[in-house]
Amino acid sequence: MLSGLMLLTGVWLFLCMWLLSYPDTYRLPHLIETGASIVVVITAVSRLSRARGRVSDFLIGATGAGLVIAAFLFGYGDHGMSTMIRVNQAASGSVLVLLATASSLLLSRSRPSPANGRPGDR
Repeated sequence: MLSGLMLLTGVWLFLCMWLLSYPDTYRLPHLIETGASIVVVITAVSRLSRARGRVSDFLIGATGAGLVIAAFLFGYGDHGMSTMIRVNQAASGSVLVLLATASSLLLSRSRPSPANGRPGDR
């Protein structure tokens, strides 16, 4: 389920430029969101086809954190769209960080602790 939500977020990052009507003069947000969507979609598809792991959680979380940082680090000008672009990047990045954190926590709960050991080891 989390992988599906990650995939939907990656697709949103790819489509949001057209759905939110970003101006063509804003090349940097286009590049940032396209790059993030490629990483998220490829990682989410790989999570759907094989077991999830810490590496995929890290990639999704780092991509989300990068989007949040980019929303505040890069100046997109004073155009009316710049606020919407920042909100979209910060919100999408936050969703990715939350999904990666939830996936990582669920992964650690599903794996047995080495301290517990197996019943036949005593």
